[in-house]
Amino acid sequence: MAKRIQTHILEKVIGTLMVIFGIAAVWIFFSAIDQNLLDGQMAMIEILLIVILAILAQTVILIRIYEQNLELRDKKK
Repeated sequence: MAKRIQTHILEKVIGTLMVIFGIAAVWIFFSAIDQNLLDGQMAMIEILLIVILAILAQTVILIRIYEQNLELRDKKK
């Protein structure tokens, strides 16, 4: 039962982190454009890097959830 609760919490953490990364990407884009520090292409590259890192982090967490579920299923057998 503890494994399922941990999985549920990890799924909520993933969702929260994705929202935070999304807000950060939008904020970086608009602040860079408003301050004329970067052109549009450079700001888009930064956003893409943030999105790629967020996807990689999500993948690692999802793999851990999958491994926990496999271990839990193996223990039941």
